[in-house]
Amino acid sequence: MDGPEFQPIVAIAGGGFDQHAAVLDLLRASFAEQEGRIDPPSSVTSLTLDGVLRDASEGDLLTVEAAEEIIGCAFTSARENDQGRYLYAYHIAIAPQHRRRGLATQLFETIDMLARARGLERVMLMCRIELKENHALFEANGFSRSGVFTHDGFNRPTSLQFTKSLV
Repeated sequence: MDGPEFQPIVAIAGGGFDQHAAVLDLLRASFAEQEGRIDPPSSVTSLTLDGVLRDASEGDLLTVEAAEEIIGCAFTSARENDQGRYLYAYHIAIAPQHRRRGLATQLFETIDMLARARGLERVMLMCRIELKENHALFEANGFSRSGVFTHDGFNRPTSLQFTKSLV
């Protein structure tokens, strides 16, 4: 799918967006490779179409599209903690066959623009400790490790928090 017809665009899904099922399929395919690698399993394993619709309506759904196909996505929502307001990015995915083409970087650049447009100075995301290749991707895109998280029922950290300053 390379060549002149392969010109991916990153878009913020609006009110007329009707491909939520394709986003769910993409998430399931992209996160399937984590099965057996991470514990506890990703929440994507129990995500439903209603969950995708809810997340898209409560924040933003960004999509990467090429040749009328959804090949990447991310959800964002404005949140606040003791350090102030920030944009939280989650369920970030690029279809396995489209990775290593700079699409995740394009997605992160769009997330940064969205945060700036909302007057937010930070973007934050979480990633499982086991997914070192994702850590490297986030760090290459300007994120720094900023914390650890332990899921309920575990006696060890299960996720790392990454933060990117936009100032």
